[in-house]
Amino acid sequence: MDDKIVLDIIEAGLNVAELRHKVYSANIANVDTPGYKKYRVSFEEKLQEALKNNENISDVQPEIVRVNQTSFRNDGNNVDIDGEIVLMNQNTLKYQALSQLAQWFFDRYYTVIGGRRR
Repeated sequence: MDDKIVLDIIEAGLNVAELRHKVYSANIANVDTPGYKKYRVSFEEKLQEALKNNENISDVQPEIVRVNQTSFRNDGNNVDIDGEIVLMNQNTLKYQALSQLAQWFFDRYYTVIGGRRR
């Protein structure tokens, strides 16, 4: 896998993690809204399919989907605050890992060209 593809995957992962954070935040903000249905971000399956088919990764876009199948409470709201917080924390860890991977990736180039890292 060449460096451009790796960078595209890292960039896409960071963008999706940012979008997921917004979605989880919106779900948490609406935990007490009657009838509110939580949202999720679908992306990784599409990315895997694009990689398998040698498609352009930058064409793969995340999709925000509404989860209508469940109701967590009698008022029709399906947001589980504890579950959303766990998902948000997992997402934060993924973002941090991808950020560190990007830093490592660029550090290699600094080393190769004899530059110094700030």
